[in-house]
Amino acid sequence: MSKILLVEDSQTQALQMKMLLESAAHEVTCCEDGTEAVQHLAEGTNELVITDLELPVMNGLDLIKRMQADFPDVPAVLVTGHGSERLAAEALQVGATGYVPKSMLDDMLLGTVEDVLGIVRSDRSYAELIDCTVENRLVFELPNKPELLTTAIDLTMQMAAGMQLLSGVERYRVGNALRHAASNAIYRGNLELTRDQWQQTNSDEEPSGSEPSIVQERMNSLPYRERKVFFDARLMRDLIRIVIRDQGNGFDCSQLAIANSTMLDDTHGRGLVLIHNFMDKVSFNESGNEITLVKRCQVA
Repeated sequence: MSKILLVEDSQTQALQMKMLLESAAHEVTCCEDGTEAVQHLAEGTNELVITDLELPVMNGLDLIKRMQADFPDVPAVLVTGHGSERLAAEALQVGATGYVPKSMLDDMLLGTVEDVLGIVRSDRSYAELIDCTVENRLVFELPNKPELLTTAIDLTMQMAAGMQLLSGVERYRVGNALRHAASNAIYRGNLELTRDQWQQTNSDEEPSGSEPSIVQERMNSLPYRERKVFFDARLMRDLIRIVIRDQGNGFDCSQLAIANSTMLDDTHGRGLVLIHNFMDKVSFNESGNEITLVKRCQVA
């Protein structure tokens, strides 16, 4: 059970989210404004804040800025309505760990909450030893198995935590960016799925007895099944640099580099927006099959 502070001035939507969260055994405290939320945060009992952007007195954007200054280890998840994409993008830039469109609360809220809490509570049993590390490098050559890439990313974030390079909130943000980049490498890169094929694969459940999905077909056929994902993470005292490369045909880099707030409600454009907002520098090679992500760190 986790203690969650829910900041929402609409009683109807607050009740909807509260019931969802309580169905997953979370303890939820509700308030209607950012100033009231700050008072609750000062008590030091909340593990996560879920906030609407449009609030009276102190809106969600100002609340997140205040949290970054006074409560940097408490992550914040945005709930955004249609038309608030610009503010949402700004909130991601100043410290929010993620966002959920109000139109997708039932589908995304609990999963987003569990993702954030899982990163924030990651195991620190080797923290003292890792804290003595000056530089660390993790290099993997991985098959098209999303679970292996997720494990590699989790290990990277564990090392970043032990070296005290990132706060709990920043570890979630960087880990989230890496998961989106890794997913792109497998599905869009090595398996060469089109945007529509990938979206359909993520949104549709295969009926019992149906034909194998295009993902399963390509996972088991040449040349796709023999392709690898190369993951190279270098952790130093002042920055983290991760390179993810696939063996697909690549993409038009001029299109890959475009990410703006109008893409927030798009399932896969959303990933590119998060990558650009959560990392300090993002670049692609000329072929478009390699992404380099850089996060600058404050020296302890």
